[in-house]
Amino acid sequence: MFLFDSLNEGKTSTSRSAQPVSAAGGQALPARLAWLLLILAGAAWLLPGVFGHGPWKQDETYTFGMIHHMLVSGEYLVPTNAGQPFMEKPPLYYWTAALLAKLAYPLLPYHEGARLASVFYNLVTLVFVARIAKMMWGQRSLMSLPVLATLALFAGTPGMVKHAHDMFTDVALVTGGVMATYGLLAIALNEERRTPAWSAAFWFGLGVGITEMTKGLFVPLTFAATAMAIGVMVPACRSRSYWKMVGTAVLVSLPFFVIWPALLAQHSMPLFMEWFWDNNVGRFFGFSVKKLGSDNDHTVILRALGGFALPGSVLALVALGSGDWRQVGTSKVALPLAFGAISLAVLQSSATARQLYLLPVLLPLVMLGARALPRLPALANLAWDWFSRLAFGALAVGIWATYIVSTWPADQHQPIAFMGKWLPLSFVTPIQPLAVLAAGAMSILWIASLGLLSRAGQWRGAFSWFGGITLMWGLAFTLLLPWADYGKSYEYVYADLQAKIGPAWQEGDCMASQALGESEAPMLYYYTGILHQPIDGGRHTACRWLIQEMPDAGKRPHGHWTLFWEGRRDGDEGQLFKIYERAH
Repeated sequence: MFLFDSLNEGKTSTSRSAQPVSAAGGQALPARLAWLLLILAGAAWLLPGVFGHGPWKQDETYTFGMIHHMLVSGEYLVPTNAGQPFMEKPPLYYWTAALLAKLAYPLLPYHEGARLASVFYNLVTLVFVARIAKMMWGQRSLMSLPVLATLALFAGTPGMVKHAHDMFTDVALVTGGVMATYGLLAIALNEERRTPAWSAAFWFGLGVGITEMTKGLFVPLTFAATAMAIGVMVPACRSRSYWKMVGTAVLVSLPFFVIWPALLAQHSMPLFMEWFWDNNVGRFFGFSVKKLGSDNDHTVILRALGGFALPGSVLALVALGSGDWRQVGTSKVALPLAFGAISLAVLQSSATARQLYLLPVLLPLVMLGARALPRLPALANLAWDWFSRLAFGALAVGIWATYIVSTWPADQHQPIAFMGKWLPLSFVTPIQPLAVLAAGAMSILWIASLGLLSRAGQWRGAFSWFGGITLMWGLAFTLLLPWADYGKSYEYVYADLQAKIGPAWQEGDCMASQALGESEAPMLYYYTGILHQPIDGGRHTACRWLIQEMPDAGKRPHGHWTLFWEGRRDGDEGQLFKIYERAH
């Protein structure tokens, strides 16, 4: 897949003997069957949740707003959301998504074509996680149990399962972080073996550059601090050769830090400062949080480690406690430990934090945690395996049962009344043969795999966890997807608006807005073609139409207005849209 390797593996003398994927009888599976199972498992993890639904609040809606703006306007420099500059993140993911959406249209609608960007970045991420695992375990083959178990541990993290399928920049951020980790680990290992390779510096620099162009300065600065920490912690990296490689990586990453920011500053210095000062510096120190939102309750990181980052967070502690703390002078421990500790310390002290900010930390936790797998007592692996089978199996049965009941008439939905907390119970889920077939295939594959994975020895817990959580996600996002989309998408409420306002809309009309959010405004533009015009503080507008998002909207603008339409997403009692027409 790559033209050159970043790690000189020819001289390794500590390589573990390869453990091929084994069948229940203890013999290795035929290569074709092993690859088929891997491809099917990868598809079951990667594809559900990508197709078949519109952009969902919170992050997908404004992300697609910027992608849609690029598609319809041809303007790619300034991220713009429903006509308003949105300088929270650099545009690399938006560029990728816009390109793929354009290539896939009209075969796929724009929002589904754009989501192919997440598929692309996830594939690259998994390739580099596999390469990292091969370096960690000294393996040449992907099809070895230690490598596959590490890959399963990473992909089976709840944070990855949830957010890898989202259409937002953090998916590409993870890709850049994984690529940079691969490059930096290769640099350090090559220094330990005295076999430096320039390609390692290339991947480190490219990965850091991608992180900058997807989310800003936090992750690149963390990698800079990690590289310096490794230069102190790892004796072999206290060398001119190591710093020469790091310096080369800086040069590789430089275009990402210079070209777009310079063009943005040339175009508009206020927009550049909004991105650099408010969204990077200000979010950390807190002076822009009131303006931009998303504060830190100082428990979010702890909660994320106890759920979002499982099981890697727990296994990382087990690995360190069972002896890896003595190996902090080796690159395989120093790198994930330094990056993870620095990231968590910075996030905990930052004025802004969300659970998804831990996405770049998941890989370091897995790199540490995977080292604990061979040391777990056989009873612990057995318990983990059976917990995964029973817990995720029960959830799978529950999803199937919920789906079956949801296809009944609405007045017979009492058995699934608990779902009313999240989704409207009035919706009757359609029976979609393709979705049922896919869900059935995933269920059969999971049941069939249990016999194979139960003989995976010390790796069985990781495989069982991955299989279970992948099944749960796959069933939910095939069987229940139409129901979830009906409750979470803005397509249906805006379709109703379009049906009402379309005949009354005249050439030259415009729509003013009050309190219309960054998620709702781009969906109004996408589904109706109406680009809102926010009202200034003096409540003046010349527009014939006005949209208010309740309950946040204040008084109506000056003049006489009559209520023309109101609507909300079915089941969403916290949000109401009102359309007013100026009285003649």
